[in-house]
Amino acid sequence: MKAIIIEDETAAVTSLKAILAQNKVVPIEVVAELESIEESVCYFKNNPHPDIIFMDIHLADGTAFKIFEQVEIDAPVVFTTAYDDYALQAFQVSSVDYLLKPVTLISLERSLNKLRLFNTEQRLEHIRKTNKTITSRHTIKSLLIMLPDKFYPLPVEQICYIYTTNEKVTAYTMDGKQHPVDSTLDALSEQLDENIFFRANRQFIISRQAIKDIELWFGSRLSVNLIIPIPERIIISKNKSPILKKWILSEE
Repeated sequence: MKAIIIEDETAAVTSLKAILAQNKVVPIEVVAELESIEESVCYFKNNPHPDIIFMDIHLADGTAFKIFEQVEIDAPVVFTTAYDDYALQAFQVSSVDYLLKPVTLISLERSLNKLRLFNTEQRLEHIRKTNKTITSRHTIKSLLIMLPDKFYPLPVEQICYIYTTNEKVTAYTMDGKQHPVDSTLDALSEQLDENIFFRANRQFIISRQAIKDIELWFGSRLSVNLIIPIPERIIISKNKSPILKKWILSEE
């Protein structure tokens, strides 16, 4: 079985390849390792599709679902993800296979057994359903903010940035108010409009309209300043800096 790994973390690729080599369900040959949406789209447009794809959801240049918007994937996909239980349930409902990070041999072999038993019709249906589910996704317009005595919708256009610390996620609005969010930054970065919001790092999602200016930082990194105060400096990594620049210049 020929496989492609789409993952932007070297350690995760190495770990997954080691587990793939250990599995006893079916021999697997990794024919390509891809790191970004752009690289993946180019590969699928110019090369035969494999028997299976292992795809990380969050890549440096955006969510992997963007790949499906630019090219039709003709292979079963197994997502690797650090999503919470809510998101995993969503994947199960749509019959999309997933591996929760860190990937284990048991979970890998469970997915391989399921895919190995597909007949041709089931395989095609799986591919069709995966593509349809992903391409029909809708970005959220509001967050539901839950308080002890009430709840209310928060329109996303009011959000300057979303910040996580000590396992708590908070949305900060233009008026300086804080709104507790019952979700993870990973889940939010997939649900929010990528033309408006940018996943800066593991702690921040920032809004385009909230950016004041961007400074050059040490080690070829960038530092983003917003129009309202922030709890700590927003640093963009060296690898992600060109992606931020491209996003800044892109049309909304």
